Amino acid sequence: MQEFSNISAQLKKSLSKALTIFYPIGGRRSDCFSVDCNDEGVIYIEAIVNITMEEFLKPPKLELLNQLLPCEPNKCHPHEEVLPQLLVQVNLFQCGGIAIGLCNLHIFLDAYSCSTFLKTWSTICKGLKEEISRPDFFSASTFFPPRNTFGVRAGVLNINKGLNIEAKCVTRRFLFDTKAINNLKVMVESHSKPTRYQVVSSFICKHMIVSCTKESYDDKRPIVVLHVVDMRKRMGKPFTKGSIGNLLWPAVVLIEDVNKSTSMGDLVRILEEEIGKLTKEFFLKVQSDPNFLWSDECAELMLEKIATQNPTSFVFTSWANMGFKELDFGWRKPFWLAQRGGTKETIPNTVVLMETNEGIEAWVTMVEKHIVNLENDIAFLKSTLLNPSVLNK
Repeated sequence: MQEFSNISAQLKKSLSKALTIFYPIGGRRSDCFSVDCNDEGVIYIEAIVNITMEEFLKPPKLELLNQLLPCEPNKCHPHEEVLPQLLVQVNLFQCGGIAIGLCNLHIFLDAYSCSTFLKTWSTICKGLKEEISRPDFFSASTFFPPRNTFGVRAGVLNINKGLNIEAKCVTRRFLFDTKAINNLKVMVESHSKPTRYQVVSSFICKHMIVSCTKESYDDKRPIVVLHVVDMRKRMGKPFTKGSIGNLLWPAVVLIEDVNKSTSMGDLVRILEEEIGKLTKEFFLKVQSDPNFLWSDECAELMLEKIATQNPTSFVFTSWANMGFKELDFGWRKPFWLAQRGGTKETIPNTVVLMETNEGIEAWVTMVEKHIVNLENDIAFLKSTLLNPSVLNK
């Protein structure tokens, strides 16, 4: 316990120093567009876990995973509620192993920004001041200054209104190893060379849709799939490597007539086309035209007409290649990164893809009856492993 006390003290001290660099994180959300930098700080909690890490991870007990977090994850809150930007929980297992749980608001930090902050915190914790990652708060806010959204067409702002409706959901973890990913690429009969993300997300999407519509063949609601695109990778300059903010744009895809026989090639082709529209030239147009959010072009891109038909929505995002695996607070790199688990009230039909040494993990959240259908989908399980152990021994 004395060793844990020393480690925790080191984490707290370095966290405090990191917050002086990332000062907005120490503030409070004042509304859905701004942060009050009042230096109130973050929430820091210590917890004792009454089992060993080996017991917890062979295989991972997803139903207990949220207990390692400082608050209930992926919970919607009223915009007027004053909330901290970041909460941290440091967990000590009986064996001496440590897990750091984080929850942060999405108003200021997207996954890339959060990774940049964690790199700074971990570097300070190790005492490597010369290697500290400095954030860039100004490139994004200068390029995309605040705008008055009053009068923006309702369909443009509300394409995801259904995503704010929470339901009792279950999260499952599926591993796609390198062999399975290569086999999925072979299934794509296309002259293009799809990425790992494209083939894995398209495969999962197909089987999620089938699982959701299994008992509702007469359901005529359109299917909309939203892929979260990181603008940094497509813009390059003026965004620097440390650009902070929610630099994201939704690629909204309309999927029709999906069933067990639907071609993977068709789904990947549709995804390639829609994501391909989000070019640097497109974002330069968004930046230079203050009326773009009011335009017919934006309304069409966001499927404004479909929004009025109460579509069934699916959301995909990736945390791959953001540096989470390389974090080292001075006690070696993490051997596993987790997302969330358990049964809870949250937004259904969401998928987070995370890169591992074995391949790609997909953290899939659906209402219980639909996730059961997915777990019993033989064609789906041929290409993936359901919650395998993360320990080799």
